[in-house]
Amino acid sequence: MKAMYLAPIALALALAGCGGKESYTVGGTVNGLKFSGMELSNGSSKVAVQPAADGSAVKFQLPNSIDYGDEYEIVIKNPAHQSCGPALSGGLKGSAGYTQTIDVTINCAVNAFKLSGPVTGLNVAGLIIINGNGTAQEIAKDAANFEYADAIQSQSSYGLVVLKQPAGKSCTIANGTGVMQDDAVKNVAITCVPA
Repeated sequence: MKAMYLAPIALALALAGCGGKESYTVGGTVNGLKFSGMELSNGSSKVAVQPAADGSAVKFQLPNSIDYGDEYEIVIKNPAHQSCGPALSGGLKGSAGYTQTIDVTINCAVNAFKLSGPVTGLNVAGLIIINGNGTAQEIAKDAANFEYADAIQSQSSYGLVVLKQPAGKSCTIANGTGVMQDDAVKNVAITCVPA
């Protein structure tokens, strides 16, 4: 009976003799990473994460391991043009001890922004605009402003054009083409004149 109680004590003493605590690596997977500039850190332990050439998921491991029972909290420095976060709520922090390797999943998405601007001279219905093969959108009669329905991903080209003219009008779009940067474009102007 005494041997049953002595075994855990012997294990604890053996661990203490080896320096005490188990060591745990902190790492995981980043999905959807397309641009450079991502950095992950846990305290002073930091690692830069680069996108894979083929766009596949990227594995990471922080250089410093942590001891059993220690808390960790991974802080994300977002890559250019993207926002990243944990796949599971609260998935970036915890304490070491459940598994030998702490495996965190991070998902990234490319930031997307809207096109909008003023409308002048549209006093009839029927004007339809479109961006590439995106949403065909009708602009309301007497509209003073518009916002295109689809958000455009950062670093993607856009070209907003008139798909259908309203009856008796000729409408043009200014500033409707370009490459989306990291902010909404608010100066796309629609002007309609008699046909």
